[in-house]
Amino acid sequence: MAMSIPADDLNACVQQAVLGIAQGYPDASLPSADWVLKARATELGIAPAGQWSANRSCHLMACEAGWLAVNLARDSDWTLLNAWLETDARLTNWAALRTVLVPRSGRDLLDRGREMGLPLAFVDTGGSDADEAERPASMMSPDDLNTAGRSLRGAKVVDLSALWAGPLCAHLLHRCGAEVTSVSSVQRPDGSRQGNPVLYQQLRAGHEHLVLDFDDPAQRQQLARLLASADVVIEASRPRALRQLGLDRESLKINNPQIWLSITAYGRKPPAEQWVGFGDDVAVSAGLLHWDERGHPQFVGDAIADPLTGVYGALAVVESLAQGRSGLLDVSMASIARRCRQKILAAGQDIVCPLSAATSC
Repeated sequence: MAMSIPADDLNACVQQAVLGIAQGYPDASLPSADWVLKARATELGIAPAGQWSANRSCHLMACEAGWLAVNLARDSDWTLLNAWLETDARLTNWAALRTVLVPRSGRDLLDRGREMGLPLAFVDTGGSDADEAERPASMMSPDDLNTAGRSLRGAKVVDLSALWAGPLCAHLLHRCGAEVTSVSSVQRPDGSRQGNPVLYQQLRAGHEHLVLDFDDPAQRQQLARLLASADVVIEASRPRALRQLGLDRESLKINNPQIWLSITAYGRKPPAEQWVGFGDDVAVSAGLLHWDERGHPQFVGDAIADPLTGVYGALAVVESLAQGRSGLLDVSMASIARRCRQKILAAGQDIVCPLSAATSC
C-alpha cells in the first residue's frame, strides 16, 4: 500500500515505509527517515555535486542523445574501459573518458558495458530511462508453506548481504524483535566495514556475527543448515553466485515457512539478473534525478537506491509475514527507486536532494 501513496519528497517516501513497519510493531524503536537517508553521508561528510555522486565514484557524462552514468567503484572497472569503448586511447582519468564518450551512443554503450559487468545507467535528454518496463516493486514467488500470520518477534533472520540495502533491512527487522545472524565471507569481506565503520556497526548492533569460508565444504554445509532453518533470509547477490555454491533457495530443502528476500540491482529475470549495479547508477537508471535549469541531470542523495531499498525491503518482509506468506521475494533496487520517483511526481513535486552535508547537493 505504501508504494501507491504520493509523497512530497524522499524523506516522506521513506517515512511512509517506516510508518508501515510501525503499524505491525508499534513498540519498535525505529529510525527516522532523516537518519535512513543521511547516516552514511553525515559520517563521511559527503554529498553529491551536480554530475558527481556523493562518493565521487559515479559520474554523469554527456553522450549521444543523453547522459551515461559510469560508476567506477572498483579498481577492476578502470581496466575494462578500453575494451568496453574499443579504443586504444589512454583512459586513466575522468577527463579522458568524458572526451571519448561525447560522440558515442549511450544506449549502445549501456548494453555492451553491462555484458562486461560494468555498473552503468543511461537517461535520455527527456529524462526517460532505458531499462525494462515498469513492474511491481516486489514480486513474491510463493511456495506451499503458507501459514497464518507470523511475527518478527523472536524470528530467526540470516543476513548474507553486504554494503547498505540488505544490512539496513536486517537492522530494521532486528528493531522489530528479530534475532539476526549476519554472515560474512572470508573471500569477500564487506568493504563498508572499512569505508564507513560507524554505520557498519550501527546496522549490525545486537546481531550475532558469523564469518565463514565459502570454499570449505563443511562450512558451506553449516551455512546451508542455517539458511534452511531461518524464518527470513536476506541476500543481495546476483542469482548465479549462490546457485554456484548450492546455497540458493531452490537447492536448499526448505521445510518451514520462510521469506527469502533477494535484493538485486535489476531483478532476477534474464538478462537483468546479470547486470551489476550500485546505489547511484541504479537510481539514474530509474530516473531518480534532479534536473537543473539547463536541463542537466544531477544526483540526489548518497547512493539513494540503497537506503530506499533497505527500508522498503523490510516493509515487504513485514507485510509478507503478517499475511502468512512463504516464498521468495524478488526486490530490485531499480524498481524501488522508480516507484519512489513516481510517488514524488504524483504529488506534483520536483525531486530534490535530501542531504545538507558538508559538500554541495
